[in-house]
Amino acid sequence: MLKRRQGFCAIVLAAIAVIALLTVLGGSRSATRVSAAEPEPLPFTAPYYASISQRFGVGLDTGITVSVGGEVRNSLITDYDVGSLHVGWYSDWWASPHPLRPGGIRYAQMILVRASSYPTDTLALTETINAETRGSLWIVGNEPECPVGQGSRTPGEYASIYHDVYTQIKRLDPTAPVAIGGVVEPTPLRLQWLDAVLSEYQRLYGEPMPVDVWNIHVQVLQELPGSWGAGIPVGLAAQSGVTYTLRDNANPVLFRELVLSFRQWMKERGFQDRPLIISEYGVLMPSTYLVESGNEAEGNRKLIDFMQDTFAFLVNARDPGLGYAADEGRLVQQWLWYSLNDEPYDLNTGRGFNGSLFSYRDPTRITPFGVALRSYVHLLLSPRVLLPVIRAQRAVE
Repeated sequence: MLKRRQGFCAIVLAAIAVIALLTVLGGSRSATRVSAAEPEPLPFTAPYYASISQRFGVGLDTGITVSVGGEVRNSLITDYDVGSLHVGWYSDWWASPHPLRPGGIRYAQMILVRASSYPTDTLALTETINAETRGSLWIVGNEPECPVGQGSRTPGEYASIYHDVYTQIKRLDPTAPVAIGGVVEPTPLRLQWLDAVLSEYQRLYGEPMPVDVWNIHVQVLQELPGSWGAGIPVGLAAQSGVTYTLRDNANPVLFRELVLSFRQWMKERGFQDRPLIISEYGVLMPSTYLVESGNEAEGNRKLIDFMQDTFAFLVNARDPGLGYAADEGRLVQQWLWYSLNDEPYDLNTGRGFNGSLFSYRDPTRITPFGVALRSYVHLLLSPRVLLPVIRAQRAVE
């Protein structure tokens, strides 16, 4: 309770708490399913999100093994206390006919487009789209332009794959929103790759490419062939792109610039009226790489600052001239932090990434980064109490 002193009087504020309650815990998630008499709101519009927390998502690495009850197996979303994070959706970079959805959390389906995973088995896709998954978000590809370890597709190849997958999904479930695969980062080179995809689709099929949901990743990485980073998009002749540093991987200013530039790109191509999601972003580099001192604790602090700065931007950024009108002009409709549970970078193996919310060894142990996300979302969901100030008058002698 706030106290002030004025003259000889000790002022005690009489407060009438006016509480604007947000339904913040399990109930908010159960609201994702509405009664049959009341149709669910259009995906990615303002009414679609029962609370701000439903815009936050996490990426589950199912390749991480855990020991639960003496059994060693691949991780599941239910191994982690995602309820305490109050996030609204997750991706594991796969598709599932029966996805686990603790607390009603939404699951993003994905079709991988790299040569080892595509063409998609038609029967498997048919089985995945059922009454349980009807209306789910489908993402076509994961970093489809990336030359190393991901899609590795030319613009023409991706346009053809997208057409076939989009057509098949819509035939099986016309209500399912389909998103383009997220490029590593929306740099000028990768926007050039996307422009080529749109052109190739028009050339191949004689009509504009149908994109229900625009989707990007925002991993701030350099673009040089044969070096660390995102590489050169497949099919482009360029020899270099952006030359970010390792420390830039946790630069919130660059993050904001990339998001704004992509929304501008969308507007210029007639896509302002489409939702935009970020299906992956985070800080991949070890904390010791993020600061000049090489001090891990200092690097962890920089990473947490990056989380808080980017969360604030994503929650608050609105612009009627750039944003999605059906979502009150917001620039981004929902976003996903990488990752929930990946292992940290290992100098010996070269595997792993930074920023995990839970320990990859112990799913019951939350990391400092998990605490940071949990605390941020809890603050957003906290009831607001308005305390009117009552000014006391000086006593009349």
